[in-house]
Parts: sequence; structure tokens; C-alpha cells
Amino acid sequence: MKKSRLYEKKAAQGAIHFVPFYPEKFISVESIMTVHYFEYKSTFSFAGEKHNFWELVCVDKGEVDIFNGAQWRVLKRGEIQFHQPNEFHSLKANGKTSPNVIVISFVCNSSAMDFFRNKTLSFTDKEQMLLSQIIAYARDAFVTPLDDPYITRMTARKYSASWAGQLILLNLELLLLSLYQRYNAGISFHKQERISSYTRASYENKIIEHALSYFSKNIRFPMHASKLCNELHVSYDLLKAIFAKRFHCGPMKYFSRMRVEEIKAEIRNSSMNMTELASHFGYSSIHYFSRSFKKESGMSPTEYATSIQARSES
Repeated sequence: MKKSRLYEKKAAQGAIHFVPFYPEKFISVESIMTVHYFEYKSTFSFAGEKHNFWELVCVDKGEVDIFNGAQWRVLKRGEIQFHQPNEFHSLKANGKTSPNVIVISFVCNSSAMDFFRNKTLSFTDKEQMLLSQIIAYARDAFVTPLDDPYITRMTARKYSASWAGQLILLNLELLLLSLYQRYNAGISFHKQERISSYTRASYENKIIEHALSYFSKNIRFPMHASKLCNELHVSYDLLKAIFAKRFHCGPMKYFSRMRVEEIKAEIRNSSMNMTELASHFGYSSIHYFSRSFKKESGMSPTEYATSIQARSES
């Protein structure tokens, strides 16, 4: 009570002094050079380059072969490769699958970046969300298309570059901090909590693995929720909860996105026309095919094919 009264008295007299805390910027990104999201053909090959800033390459779908100036290696879905400043690097598709790849180049002189030299790291659901935020804000910040591999300067939008650009920087710093912390500092849990968490995650992983395998095998056919649940031996409510936790969408939505990505790959690599593609993927009509594709991708199959063709010609 005496301490409380003394505090109130000092506060009334203006004698309370707060001491600020100035945290050191552990990782500080100075600038963004480029942000790209590529949907490559299976035959794509990039001759290579080197520059005096950092670059990260992340595979969102499929896999690519990457070169770090010394050796080739396979970069798979869910992995991030870092290229340090002045390191020659190149990449190519494997000729079998059509990969989707995120490439972000940036200037960062923080000493903590030494950790990322020659590193290939996997990303978590949280880090995947940070990557998706970077791509979303890049579309807000720049007029420049994100799918041109030869762009060396991003042109800012007049009205959104400031706030969207800052959000790109913040999300990139959060991504780097998250990766650094996760790989350098273990989090302590009680033994029972650790076992319980592992068991639950293992069970969910098996369901996800089974579901994705079933999706892949049936990618050319319509998917029905009841049939999916019978195949996995789980309720749809449980399946929705697991998919929402891992992918931030329901299982049927995820399957629709998978189908569209597969259709995009066929458009980029096959000689089938739109009617043949609709039939190939089990759509009852070309109109339903076009409507479903546009709902997921924001453009019709013909518009998508034209944009890919234009990009390859450029």
C-alpha cells in the first residue's frame, strides 16, 4: 500500500521517469530488388547470373534443379535455397514436371545473414503464409508483372507502393527471423506435451499424405466429399479442420486448386485444345470447364494460354 501511494504521489508530481528499450535490429532488410512468382514450363532453363545482393529461391510446386556455382542439386516443394551476394547461380526445370517457383532478391547487410550462406531450409505453415503475404503485397506494390525472369527493376504503383512495399520488407524480415530462430533455438516443452504434440501431428500428417495421394490419383475426375471421407475413414468436419490448419482452406477447395495447377501445366506443355482439355479432366462441358478454371485462377483457360505464350515469346 505504501509503495502504491508513493507511486501515485510521484505520478501526480510528474516525477515518474520511464526508461525506453531500444532493441537492436537483428535482421534488417534495406531494400527489395525483385519479387517473382514463376509458373515454369517443364523445359525451362535459366542460364544463370550473379549479383551483389541476396536471393532466395522457394519451390511452391514440383521441383527444380539449382546450381550454386559449384554443384547441382534438386530443390523440392517446401524448400528454400539461399544464394549469397556475388554467388553465381542458375536453375532449370527437370523436363518432367512444370514447377512453380518464388524468387526474392534483396539487400541485407546484417551479420546474422551469415547463417543463411549455402543453406537449404524447409518452411513451416507459418512461414508459407509469410511467403504468400510477400507475393500478395508485391502485386499491390508493383506494376511490373511477377512472372518475367529478365526484369531487373520493379516499377512501383503510384498509390500503394509505400504501404505495400513496407509490408513486403516486414514480412521478409519476419520470414528470415522465423527461419533463423527455428534452426538455432530449440523450444522447450514438457515431455508429455512433446509426445502428445508429436502423436497428433503424426496422425494429421498421415491423413494429409493419404488425401494428397488420393487427389493426385484422381486429378482427372470430379471429387466428391463423401467418397473422399470414405476413402480416408474420417469425418468431413475433422478433414476440414486439418486442411484449414495446414493449408488455410477446405479439402475440396484444395483439390480444385490442384486441378487448376495440373490444367495449367497441360496448357503449358501439351498440344490439346480447350475442348480436349475439358474432356481430359472430366468436365461435362467446355463452359463448366472454363467457369471452374476462371473461378480459381482469375482468368479463362484461353486467357491463361495466351499470357503464357506471350511470356515465352518475350
